[in-house]
Amino acid sequence: MNRNLYGIMIKYPEPGKVKTRLAKDIGNSRAAEIYRHVAEAVMTNTAPVDQGYDRIVFYDPLERLHDFKQWLPGNHFIVQQGDDVGERMDRAIRELMARGAGKAVLTGGDIPALNSTIISGAFAALNHADIVIGPAADGGYYLIGMNEPHGEIFRSIPWSTERVFERTIKTIEELHLTVAGMPVLSDIDRVEDLPNRPKP
Repeated sequence: MNRNLYGIMIKYPEPGKVKTRLAKDIGNSRAAEIYRHVAEAVMTNTAPVDQGYDRIVFYDPLERLHDFKQWLPGNHFIVQQGDDVGERMDRAIRELMARGAGKAVLTGGDIPALNSTIISGAFAALNHADIVIGPAADGGYYLIGMNEPHGEIFRSIPWSTERVFERTIKTIEELHLTVAGMPVLSDIDRVEDLPNRPKP
């Protein structure tokens, strides 16, 4: 397996289980439909064809594996584990490392502009930095990568707030690790984010 392993975290697009903030404005079914289309586009646009990395889908929930294999055939699937998003990311990074990764990069599946060029750029950044991070427009981040596990980066973070990126950078600095940045991208958590979504 490739020494560069890319993990993408995807939930099954079941109404009421994805994009709940967005669903408050447009309804559960429409929010799930949008999530499905964006995730499919991201999977296409981050396909590791001649990109120097392999990709693993970290899926949720556990009982939907058969549905995931029908929805996104031809991919390798590992179930997400952990009580919050930080623990799930930490465990995903550790899983990639356990599978032989020299560099591990992790993203979500709901960032419309995400593509293989950005993923390849993140792996390249890890040639000269301990951590690579892609800030999101809402104050979080859409991409995290590292050369070895650093679980502290995922602890004591106020998840789902505009302070996630700021607090994460502070933790990285406190650990005396070097960090490289990626372009700022947006996900689709609010109705204002919808104009640039891929068309169904």
